[in-house]
Amino acid sequence: MASIVGLSKISMPRLDGLDTASARELRNYLYQMQEQLEYILSNIDTENLSGDLQEKLK
Repeated sequence: MASIVGLSKISMPRLDGLDTASARELRNYLYQMQEQLEYILSNIDTENLSGDLQEKLK
């Protein structure tokens, strides 16, 4: 099973080939995705899981 420990080691891609506006837009999008992922992973608990999944995890 994969671990979430390695997620902090994921870095931004190199944007050398893009023009400035496209690179800025892509970078902003990626930062938003990263923030959402961090929020989701830090706030998931058993209350956020379905009953079936809770039973499987027991």
